[in-house]
This record gives sequence, structure tokens and C-alpha cells, in this order.
Amino acid sequence: MADDKSITSNNTWPERAAQIVVEVTDNIRERGISPLYRLVRIITLGLMGLLIIIAVAILGLIGVIRILDSYVFAAHQWITYAILGTIFLFAGLFIWSKRLKREE
Repeated sequence: MADDKSITSNNTWPERAAQIVVEVTDNIRERGISPLYRLVRIITLGLMGLLIIIAVAILGLIGVIRILDSYVFAAHQWITYAILGTIFLFAGLFIWSKRLKREE
């Protein structure tokens, strides 16, 4: 019987060691790697989304300019640039008014 007890205790020791290793690696992954992985994924997807938005905005602006030049103000392209310039001027003035002012 004593031999059976030592055999079973020897069999549980590797299982317990493997369980401890798994628990430690799970804790490390849970506390360190998983939040870092999520952060990197958010940053990557955010940058890709930003690049797509910038590309769509540029292509949309080019399309608007071409439509206005070709169909709306075909004989007077300067009107297109005057209208878009005015829109961007007022957009810039609005953004400028919302800036944080320095305390002097």
C-alpha cells in the first residue's frame, strides 16, 4: 500500500506542476499581453479608419470641384473656387473660434 501511495503522489506532482505553469502563463497573458494586444488593435484600426476617411474626403472634394466646374459653372470656373474658398474660410474661422486660448 505504501508503494501505491508514492506512485499516486508522483503522478499528481507533474499534473500540479503543469497546472501551475498554465495558471502563471494565463495570469501573465490576462494582465499584460491581452490589454496591450487590445490597445495595439484599437490604434491600428483607428489609423486605418482615419486614412480611409482622409482618402474619401479628398476624393469627394475632387469630385465636387469637377462637378461644379464641368456642369454647374462650365463657363466660369472662378465661381467654383470662390464658393469653395468661402466655405473653407468660414469653416476655418469657426474652428479658430473654438481653439483653446492661452492665458497670459
